[in-house]
Amino acid sequence: MNYIGEKIKELRRKNDMTQEMLADYLCVTYQSVSKWETGVTSPDLSLIVPLARLFKVTTDELFGVGGENGRRAEFNAAHENYWQKDMDEMYRTVTQAVSEFPGDYQYLEWLASMEYYVAFDDDYRNGGSLDYFHSMLEKSRKHYDMVISGCTDTTIREKALYGIILVLKYDGKLQEAKKYAELFPLKQGYNRDMMLELCTEGEELLTIKQKIVYTKTDELLGALQKMWDFQQEKSPYVRAAVEISESLIAAVITDENYYDFYRHLSSLYIERAEISMADNEHDNAVNYFTVAKEYAAKRDSYRTNGKCRYTCTMFDHVEDDLSCELLPTDSVDYWKYWIEKSIFDPLRERDDFKALYQN
Repeated sequence: MNYIGEKIKELRRKNDMTQEMLADYLCVTYQSVSKWETGVTSPDLSLIVPLARLFKVTTDELFGVGGENGRRAEFNAAHENYWQKDMDEMYRTVTQAVSEFPGDYQYLEWLASMEYYVAFDDDYRNGGSLDYFHSMLEKSRKHYDMVISGCTDTTIREKALYGIILVLKYDGKLQEAKKYAELFPLKQGYNRDMMLELCTEGEELLTIKQKIVYTKTDELLGALQKMWDFQQEKSPYVRAAVEISESLIAAVITDENYYDFYRHLSSLYIERAEISMADNEHDNAVNYFTVAKEYAAKRDSYRTNGKCRYTCTMFDHVEDDLSCELLPTDSVDYWKYWIEKSIFDPLRERDDFKALYQN
């Protein structure tokens, strides 16, 4: 946005002037006024004071000086959902924002993003000019790099990392894109593996895709387990979450080499034991607790062995190093914690339940 041009237009209309009238007052052509208002040119410095006098405003107001909060509010409003707005207007606006607030990383990341969009827009590319395409991607990369190097805000920096990975990907520079993907944090949601997926090919890409599915499966099982906290009489929500969890594990681990998924299975069968107690089905509760203990022991044995490579089709490129996990307790210790819960008190005198402690 050309601030002084927009301000001249605003004040001219406020004073019921045409472009021709304003031009006559200032002894310039009406074409000059039109160019000011559209941002093609700016008024000569010798005209600034006469303009301010004519409109009865200060030169600071004409330039937008002293109204920083208002200007930021204006730019911030334009920044919101900018990708859904007119590209020409947003490109002019963000260019002005960066020039008025140098060093503002939010605006700089916004500029880099707009340069990326402009690179793919045929109107800017003169019908498809590859030279212009690559030049705009290079500008975008430069500005993203400035954000990555200097910004301490995590959200803005991650946006810049994501952006520069896309820029380098479509500029044919996959190896450089990978370097930035490696800088992306390991976390839920948008994470390092998802960034690497954007700039990887061949067998390595399959490995990354499997890791993403693996991670999302683990996250979904964890989310379903949160439903187990909804304990009112072992509600249908709890029962449904248990059924879905078991079906999901069976769907992805088709050869029963569960490895780290033994952790989920052990917890799942502990929950089945609790549901059986709520249903007054004590025999089933003991059986489920027995299976839960077996799964917990298998999972702990893999932690001792270290690395495990899955053999099922969905995860046959995924390798877990369970020995590196920083868990507060082993799975068997977790199982022992649950067997002491009061809900299982009716089973304490049963020989088969007592045997669970001894084996």
